[in-house]
Amino acid sequence: MIEISDKITELKKKIERNNEKFYLSLTREEQKKIGQFTTPIPVADFIAERLIKNSKKLGSKISILDPGAGTGVLGLALVEKLFDLQQNKMIRLVTFENDPVAGKVLSENLRLARDYATNCNIDFDFEINSYDYILGNDRVAINDLYIDEASYDFVIANPPYKKLRKNSPEAELMDFVVHGAPNAYGFFWAKSTIELKKGAISGFIMPRSWMSGAYFARLRHFMFKLGSLCEIHSFDERKNAFGSTNVLQELVIVLFKKQNIDKIKYFYHNNINDLTESAGIFTATNLAIVGDEQRVYNIATERDRKSLLWTNQFSTIFQDAGLKMRTGLTVSFRNRALLRDKLEDNAVPIFYSDNFKDRLVYMDSSNSHYLLTNHKGLLQTNQDYIFVKRFSTKEEHRRVQVAYFESDCFKSYRSISTDNKLNFVTADDQQVLLGAFIMLASTQFDRYYRLISGNTQVNSTEINTMKFPNKYQLIRLIMEKSVTEILNLKQDQIDSLVEQFFPGGLNE
Repeated sequence: MIEISDKITELKKKIERNNEKFYLSLTREEQKKIGQFTTPIPVADFIAERLIKNSKKLGSKISILDPGAGTGVLGLALVEKLFDLQQNKMIRLVTFENDPVAGKVLSENLRLARDYATNCNIDFDFEINSYDYILGNDRVAINDLYIDEASYDFVIANPPYKKLRKNSPEAELMDFVVHGAPNAYGFFWAKSTIELKKGAISGFIMPRSWMSGAYFARLRHFMFKLGSLCEIHSFDERKNAFGSTNVLQELVIVLFKKQNIDKIKYFYHNNINDLTESAGIFTATNLAIVGDEQRVYNIATERDRKSLLWTNQFSTIFQDAGLKMRTGLTVSFRNRALLRDKLEDNAVPIFYSDNFKDRLVYMDSSNSHYLLTNHKGLLQTNQDYIFVKRFSTKEEHRRVQVAYFESDCFKSYRSISTDNKLNFVTADDQQVLLGAFIMLASTQFDRYYRLISGNTQVNSTEINTMKFPNKYQLIRLIMEKSVTEILNLKQDQIDSLVEQFFPGGLNE
């Protein structure tokens, strides 16, 4: 057997030099564009290692797909490791890259790898497709892929993060995973999984957004019919650590296997530049994937695992308690003609997040806003609510930020309105609403919500279907306390109260 480990290192250096040479020959505009296609080599090497470690027994021919190849960093990382480990097998890499600038670098890098393999008596070949992976060269219907035998032992990809119109050509081809506003990366994941062999594995760099929310529900249902999540790798910093693409989402590395697996292994990494294998946390698939929408919890740490276990004491979901969270009624920029800074006849208060203070809702001369009552659909009854900010910044300590709206403080108005950047919660019983306010304001619930959502938006649909105490438990939570006492509790008092009735959520 040929010893080529040192030569692999030499090959990697040649490809790096080749990348640099091409990069320096480009104009500044081309340099900016090509940066969107690069994945750091340590990340590529790490994904390749995880794929090989979790792969099935390989045959004499190994086929790899890199559907968004860029300059080839990911596909070549896997190829190089297979050169070292599978020297007597035929290795074939199929790539797709429709950007001509990145395609130049890709072509040269793959030729380097093939020349090197030839010198080492390794059977390696590649294919470059210079058209869009989803649309294809002849736009064959995706359903036709089911007719053909699956092709690939591995898929490795850092797909484009690109929002698409629902009537775009890509969305029309991939309509079986489309609901609402689609994104290209989900299409890459779904189509490439169809093309995986049974028992084969893929590794993708993706935002966390696919793990929850209605827009990705059809994608999740489709994927989990084809196979199972194998590993999910999360990172300390909420930033794009995988290139220059400006993705305002937490990014994860996802390993997916085209077979049924009863456990998911979660990893948490402090530093993207030091991706040494951690111990990992195993979680049963049926605990990690929940609800009709098949949302996926991200159990990145032991504390996360304990937060998930904490919810086992709840046998009901939020809306079972007679609670309902809805999105604020007024989209301000669409209704500017109805907005006023001062009270007028036929106007009611409209509330924004800047009316929050110490978990209560205030309106004074500095933050007063009013809405003309011309459109009844923008009005809601003046009653007690829980207001919840829909959006927070990544720097803010809490994701779920609440304020209690006391209708008696604004009793001169029969109706009010709420800005669309707020959510509001209603209940049939004030005692239930107050108990829900304590739960939503707790550190325990905030940690629980973070397991589902990787972005800074609080989604009302998700909250409505999350595990939650029943109405009797909520009433018991605030029993023997006046409304004033409840609304003046400090954060540590809220957390202690919730811990008293529902222990285990303040784990560290």
